[in-house]
Amino acid sequence: MTFSTITLNDGTQPSLRESFAHVDTWVFDLDDTLYPRSVDLHGQMKARVVSFIADHMKIGRAAAEAIHVDYYERFGSTLQGMVQLHGVSPHAFLDFVHDIDLSVLVHNDDLIEALRALPGRRIIFTNAPRGHAIAALAAMGMAELFEAIASIEDSEFIGKPNLSAFAGFFEAHGVDPRTAAMFEDRPGNLLVPHQLGMKTVFVVDPLFEDAGRVAKPGHADLVVTDLTGFLRQLLPRG
Repeated sequence: MTFSTITLNDGTQPSLRESFAHVDTWVFDLDDTLYPRSVDLHGQMKARVVSFIADHMKIGRAAAEAIHVDYYERFGSTLQGMVQLHGVSPHAFLDFVHDIDLSVLVHNDDLIEALRALPGRRIIFTNAPRGHAIAALAAMGMAELFEAIASIEDSEFIGKPNLSAFAGFFEAHGVDPRTAAMFEDRPGNLLVPHQLGMKTVFVVDPLFEDAGRVAKPGHADLVVTDLTGFLRQLLPRG
């Protein structure tokens, strides 16, 4: 198990359990967070994003991939660029992109047990559509673990890292960011939560090629490569 430590202003290092003792709401991203990035659903979805762009704009795949990267960097998601600049239906885009093979997802009984034992509420907050979130959680045996799924539809298709997405999420689910923790595989999505007082955990797949060289962003309290082992460290004794 690998994770970075938290240092207090006086230079001391509390236990992980102490650092998270105030947390009563556990907020988890879905894709590449609750399952490892190395299973490569991301690759499946990226290929379909590029195909959608190429078909819609009648361009080659290389040009479509460049647009995908450009829109992701400019808007925070390719979806935003396609909707704002090309009038694409967000439902059509998301339905196409998430029509993927979920058979690579498996039950991780140890992770399921650790999630179930967390004290407080557990909520999914994802930029994916609700249908994909429901299907992916079912494939992992986690369908009953979370009290709510906050999906991209709930924020009128304006997702993380936008402040409006977080504000709507907090209001809709009665979440106080000062007593909540956010788990994410994309560090940019942790900036707003950190600014609002959430504990922020950057989840990295140790099998992903760059995992060993990931530096801890200043707005992430910890970088975690073993989510199951980390969550076990947070559980109450006894």
